[in-house]
Amino acid sequence: MVITILCTCAYIALLWTASHVHDYRWVLLCGFLFAVIMVPVYSLIHEAEHGIINSNEAVNDSMGRWLSILFIAPYTFFKHCHLKHHKKNRTDEEMWDLYYEHKDKLKRYGTLYGMMIGIGYFSMWLAVVLYAFAPGLIYTRFFNSNKEIAGFLKGGDRIDKVAKSRWESILVIVFQVALFFTLDLKWAPWLTLFAMHGFLWSSQNYVNHAFSPRDIINGAHNLKIPKWLKFIYLNFNLHLAHHQNPKIPWIHLPFFIKQGKGRIGFFRNYLRLWKGPRLTDEKEPKHLSQVL
Repeated sequence: MVITILCTCAYIALLWTASHVHDYRWVLLCGFLFAVIMVPVYSLIHEAEHGIINSNEAVNDSMGRWLSILFIAPYTFFKHCHLKHHKKNRTDEEMWDLYYEHKDKLKRYGTLYGMMIGIGYFSMWLAVVLYAFAPGLIYTRFFNSNKEIAGFLKGGDRIDKVAKSRWESILVIVFQVALFFTLDLKWAPWLTLFAMHGFLWSSQNYVNHAFSPRDIINGAHNLKIPKWLKFIYLNFNLHLAHHQNPKIPWIHLPFFIKQGKGRIGFFRNYLRLWKGPRLTDEKEPKHLSQVL
């Protein structure tokens, strides 16, 4: 609760400051800080998606929806995509960091880099717009023709999920428009802050899985990060421990990892991912029905 309140206050303060300073260097500083505070925002959304941000289900979902409004994403759809990820992790539907010899290498590079420079984040904006005004378009052939996208969309067209995602998307739009006019925000600084956040989130969104074993449960890393960053990431870097224990809150994850050698550094794996996807002949995991 405290982290949510602090992030919300910083979110509003940085958006207002960026729109009311006259030196664009200050706007860039605000953008950097904005991208940083959105890291714990996402980590807490992730907790809510697993029902562990609060023991009360109604409070849990309310916090998840509020944080998703700040993030600009429909919470129910976001949750659906993430839980699908847990069921198909490291399969061919989520093979961003690898490619087969018979696949188009340039296309795989384009897919990975496109996701990393911001498409991963701004696809959530597109989801908000489509759910609010034309939810039926989301499940058309246009999106389902892409294997990775289709993997996330599968099962999301359930009537109750679509209805929830629709009103959540409308709330996102109403809040952002109200905030824009209430704080007298300016388009260029507003877009700069979200672009910097979008890049940071998208570029490291897959780093916890990149080049890990092709295993649904164990296909992740417990990445090493500096101690001070743990308060930003809320142990999100302990991702193998999370996939092995998805119902354990972030504050307890350090008790579920093995210390010592064998753990790779967060920044090292981040840079490895920027080198592009690697050729593989390893088969995908066979079991896709793990229920969480």
